[in-house]
Amino acid sequence: MTISKLVTRTPSLLSRRGRPVSPLLRSSAGLVVLLALGLAADAHAYPVAFPARGDSLPNGAYFRATGHTGFDYGHNSWAIDFHAAAFSGSQWSRYESGTSGTANEHALIFGAPLYAPEDGEIIACWRTTPNKPAPGVDYDFNNDGTADPSPMIGGNHLQIRNADGDYIVYLAHLDVDSIPSSLCPLPANRDADLDGWPDDLSKQCSLGGTWDGMITSTILPTPVPVKKGDFLGRVGHSGASDGPHLHMHVKPFSYDAFSRPCEGPSEEIEFVEGWEQMCESVDVTIAGWDPLAADNPLEPWFEIGENEWIPGRPYCFLPDGIGAQQDHNDYDVAATDLHFTTHANGDLLVYQSGGALRLRSYKLETGGTITDQYTVNEGSVLDAAVARPRSTRDVVVSIRGSNGDLKHIPYTVSSTTGQIVRQDGKELSEPAVFRVETTRSPAHDGYVAAIEDSAGNLKVIDYHVDSGLNITRDPNGTGAGGAIDDVAITTVTSGFDGVVTAEITTGGLLVVRSFEVPAAGGVTWADTFVTLVGADSVRVDTVPVGLTEYVVTSVQQPTTGNLRLDTWEVDGSGQITWLDTISAGEASAHDATPTIAGGDLISAMRDDAGNFRMIGWRIDPFGAITRHATRSLSAVTDTAIVAPLGSGQDHLVAARTDTSGELHLFSYGAAFMTTF
Repeated sequence: MTISKLVTRTPSLLSRRGRPVSPLLRSSAGLVVLLALGLAADAHAYPVAFPARGDSLPNGAYFRATGHTGFDYGHNSWAIDFHAAAFSGSQWSRYESGTSGTANEHALIFGAPLYAPEDGEIIACWRTTPNKPAPGVDYDFNNDGTADPSPMIGGNHLQIRNADGDYIVYLAHLDVDSIPSSLCPLPANRDADLDGWPDDLSKQCSLGGTWDGMITSTILPTPVPVKKGDFLGRVGHSGASDGPHLHMHVKPFSYDAFSRPCEGPSEEIEFVEGWEQMCESVDVTIAGWDPLAADNPLEPWFEIGENEWIPGRPYCFLPDGIGAQQDHNDYDVAATDLHFTTHANGDLLVYQSGGALRLRSYKLETGGTITDQYTVNEGSVLDAAVARPRSTRDVVVSIRGSNGDLKHIPYTVSSTTGQIVRQDGKELSEPAVFRVETTRSPAHDGYVAAIEDSAGNLKVIDYHVDSGLNITRDPNGTGAGGAIDDVAITTVTSGFDGVVTAEITTGGLLVVRSFEVPAAGGVTWADTFVTLVGADSVRVDTVPVGLTEYVVTSVQQPTTGNLRLDTWEVDGSGQITWLDTISAGEASAHDATPTIAGGDLISAMRDDAGNFRMIGWRIDPFGAITRHATRSLSAVTDTAIVAPLGSGQDHLVAARTDTSGELHLFSYGAAFMTTF
């Protein structure tokens, strides 16, 4: 039985993250540091994401700041002026190599895209102010050769009130007309003479003291909602600016007795999900020095806040939860069809090499070092899937043999040495199938398989696995669906013990089904949701968010080449509700992993240029999905990714095959929020 449901989206501007009254220190999961920029966080520091992503600047360039120009950060100003800089081998420069630095476009930061650092509403803005002619050159409105002051200090800017309504995030000096008109829909009569500047520059606020009003002409008649990760505009050189840069500050917000918006003095900022290191102009003679390399001879990258800010000293910032490469193993073997399992004592990579099955165990040590443990070489297979059916490292690999027959093979994996031993005589053989995917059972020791049977239809089967790794197919019911071209499966346990399958059918339909899998075993259909997305491949993941969890499907759309992600809720009875969707851009191969902390999903993909790219997604407590991290790296042909359960749970491991098809294993630092 198939139930089609109409997909609609109703955005909500409810508060998605409460304002903490004390700093959030590193959690036991090791995946979060919410400390003030360069100073130990106090109870008044404001936690907010960086208003940019890891791909906002050219490769090799980083956001760089010493604080607020002309002020001592943390002593007489909490505002920050960000430039961008790249290391030339002997010094840091704000301008592109080979340029004179005499044009705005020469600045590395000019035109950098900016993104909403949190959910909220834009309550005041301006977007038509012209840029200054060049770095270090003032306005000359009368063309008389005399410098003229900027009528409005911030130039093109945005005032974003947070979802709780008590603070303002201010971003200034943006590029002319780079802020979308939909975000800054000011009435035309605010600039009657069309000179790009507001007519009424007055400010009104009756709160007194250190409170100030906002420029009257910039106040929106109706606030415009934004979500964290929404595009806001580009860095420019407008207003009272000495050169292309981004000014940012956070201030308390309130209305006065006449309902006029007012802001207080700037407060300390706690940037989250990012990295920093001191980056002064020093002579570097080590060839090929890479600021992100694990063996950086000068300064390592720290999660933002782990280093104390030294007044007047420059710091570089990577605004991305996906951090520096920590280790790299090159195995010099061909690999396809990559799969991971993870355990606190080590991970397992399953793949095909020359058509033969391979199992490789490794351990991620503290600091991200990858220590190889054991490798098993098996015979030829057409397809493979792997699941960890118990609390141990042991696995069951489900394969399609060279004749298409389905076979389930158990392996013990030592918790200490990683030794992998096939349990001969305990295999379970079944008739031929066209496809198989597996996931751990939600309520008993075992796993659940989604297969495309010999007729091309979906079957969902429950298997029990005892302490001796004996496998038994449960006789109490099998889930079923129609004809499929691709399928993926994930486990759900938040109020509903079961699995969710995501299927692609002929014509590009995405079919999402839920099945109950109780502790006693068996599979019972619960719900089906059908939507047309025009896709040809799919994967599905379960992302924990606080005390609940959401299902995320990732599909490739051949007509556009895009990777599309959708979020879904499965309630206590298994009913499926569509929540949100977002595009990751063009991709030809992809995998994904939830982070251990919850609320984050990391996609690993081969983009339209053939390069490896990792994209971080944030799923909020309402199931809305936003993009907050991007790292682009070298060319690949295939990829898989996992967030390991070991090594302090603060790393990602990616398996990639290079353009020659050879296998590489990389580890990266990770810094993602554990709470909202």
